[in-house]
Amino acid sequence: MPTRISDLPEYTTITGSAFVPIVDINEQIASKNKKITINDLRKYFFTGTTTSSSFSKHTPGLYYFGDNSNGPLNLTGSITNVRTFVSRSFASTQDGAPVIKNFSSLFISRSVVVSPTLRCRGMLIFVDGDATISGSLRMTGRGAKFTGSDASFTTINPPYLGDYWSTQLFPSASYLSRVFAVGAAGATSPPSPFGIGTVGSTGILGRSGGGGSGGGAPGITGGVGSAGTSFSGGSGGGGSTPGTVGGSAVSFGGAGGTGAALSSGGGAGNPAGANGAVVGEGTGGLLILIVRGNLRIGPNGSIAANGITGNGATAPNTGTGGGSGGGILYVYYGGTLTNNGTVTSNGGSGGSASPLASGLGGAGGAGTAIISKLNVAFPAGN
Repeated sequence: MPTRISDLPEYTTITGSAFVPIVDINEQIASKNKKITINDLRKYFFTGTTTSSSFSKHTPGLYYFGDNSNGPLNLTGSITNVRTFVSRSFASTQDGAPVIKNFSSLFISRSVVVSPTLRCRGMLIFVDGDATISGSLRMTGRGAKFTGSDASFTTINPPYLGDYWSTQLFPSASYLSRVFAVGAAGATSPPSPFGIGTVGSTGILGRSGGGGSGGGAPGITGGVGSAGTSFSGGSGGGGSTPGTVGGSAVSFGGAGGTGAALSSGGGAGNPAGANGAVVGEGTGGLLILIVRGNLRIGPNGSIAANGITGNGATAPNTGTGGGSGGGILYVYYGGTLTNNGTVTSNGGSGGSASPLASGLGGAGGAGTAIISKLNVAFPAGN
């Protein structure tokens, strides 16, 4: 007599190779009872076929390494040009939807820098196999000027994955892989005999960093930085002059604060605040990399969502601009990790001063940078 299902022992760990009972309604003989592995059951529902042969794609919402729709990606560049930027296949619209890619494998050589063409609301890369990052994968300076959202990844993923990932796949992670609408606070800068700006607050567990304050003239406060969002580190405040406070940074990853005079530095942001010596513009953005297999980060490799340096000052007793905050960076791997490189979401530094008597702006706060082992077993829940 076969054992009844209700009498079977409980499974404590469900894997993709575990069997589940099914009834085959197309079976012509008396016995319609069969069994199928969870892996094949997933493939069956994705394809709609009546066989359980091997397939290369997975079901978004049931599996979390993407659907392989972009195939393998092998990016190599000139050995003499160590800053070969790759924009093809990573095109974005300014402040628009995130870039989402589904690769079966990924290789970025040391001469290649991968970044969206324009600032946007994040970059999410699924890799169903192994990934090697010998170059650079970046959302540095690509944070979006956009109202934040409590994401838990759901705003940039196929349906159902947000809560599913949080409760099923990362049960030991206290942060539950969330992306918070409001990041760390921007810096305020108290008056100081030296006009030194203050650092933006540090973002933790799914929060971006706040923008740094602008540097002040002696005894004068620099402009305040803004708070970060889910899609951007905070922007930096503007530098001051004697008797005039620098401008405040615009909220939601907006413009950096304006320098109080042509010679005082504007804060880093989207765009950088007016005045001073412009270094660049931007804020740290949102970057999520999920690798089913092994992840290798080479000695020259980096994965980054860093902020940008504030504008410099060009005259004595004037402040430099505050740096923008670091973004939000999650890196997950299912196999083994070899990390000889860097994974960072640092805030941008305050602007440089020339001559040195100028008040230095504060750096942007660091954002979230988490790299963690992933549970690759197919869970029974959801």
